[in-house]
Amino acid sequence: MSSSTRTSPKTIRELQGALRLGKADAEALVKSEAVREAFRQYMNRCLSSGSATKKLPDWKEVDDYLHDKRISTRVRRGVKSVEAAVADDCFEQPYELLPHASLFALRVMKFLKSSKGKAYDVDPDESAVMRWQEVEFDLCVRVMNLLAFLVNWNRQMRSWV
Repeated sequence: MSSSTRTSPKTIRELQGALRLGKADAEALVKSEAVREAFRQYMNRCLSSGSATKKLPDWKEVDDYLHDKRISTRVRRGVKSVEAAVADDCFEQPYELLPHASLFALRVMKFLKSSKGKAYDVDPDESAVMRWQEVEFDLCVRVMNLLAFLVNWNRQMRSWV
C-alpha cells in the first residue's frame, strides 16, 4: 500500500490544518465517542497484529475500495449494507489494512454526517465550485488524515511505555 502523498499529521496543530478545524474542535473530534470507538475497533484488528508497521492505504485507495463496495451486487440488491460488506472483508482479510481503514473511514464519515458530527465536517473553501465527487474526495482525505494522526499518536504512546 502506498502512503499518502502529503505527510501525515503528527501534531494536533497539523491535524487542525488537515481538517480545517480550530484547535478546540480538532481536539473534541479526536476525543469524540464515535471516533474513539471507530479507532478502537481499527486498533484491535490492525495494531494488535503485525500490521502496526505497515503504511496506511492512500485516500484514493480507500475511496476506490468503498466505491467498488457501493456498486457491488450484494449492496445494490440490498442484501448487505456497504458497512456490512466492508466488515465481511475485514473478517475475511484480517491482516489487510485496506478493508480496516475503509471501515474506519465509513464509521467516521457516518458520524460526520450525523447531527453530533456536523460541527466537525467543514466544507471545502466556499469560493471554490466543487462537484459532489470532489466534496466526497475531500471528506475521504480528511478522514484518512484523522486516521493517520491517530495511528501516529498510538505509535508514540506505545514507544514511551
